[in-house]
Amino acid sequence: MEHISDIRLLDYVAGRLTAPESEQVREHIAACSACASRSRETAAVWNALGKWQVDTSGHEVATRVETLAAGSPPGRQPRLTAPVSFRKSVFAALRIAAAIIIAVTGGHLLGRYSAPRSGADAPAADSGPRYLAALGFEWSSELTWTVLEEDAPSGANQQ
Repeated sequence: MEHISDIRLLDYVAGRLTAPESEQVREHIAACSACASRSRETAAVWNALGKWQVDTSGHEVATRVETLAAGSPPGRQPRLTAPVSFRKSVFAALRIAAAIIIAVTGGHLLGRYSAPRSGADAPAADSGPRYLAALGFEWSSELTWTVLEEDAPSGANQQ
């Protein structure tokens, strides 16, 4: 036997089911002690909430809802719009994402086209270390001792 869902039980207690549906639920409650117990609990909560009085005098929610309902054509729901702050944050996130994509793509393309390709653009092998040429130094025997001192393990080239 399948038990009654919570939503259907709540609709039954609230009186929102049709007559045949209510009869089915009533028959099931008569046969199932678990659903009968849940039905009593749901009815108790429903009745307690029905007695609860909420003071809405300081709020104009009801008036605004009635105004919206009166202003819209019959059968048409009023259009809900997202708050301005939510729209601004979405557009800000999209602008940031677009800026990142443009920066990464631009950096990739600039790096790709600025690197030496091959052959004529590449420096000759005997012109010395490339990092010296990048720093603006020319290869000479005077710099050899500095290069060897940096490249050698400590104490290997000392005389």
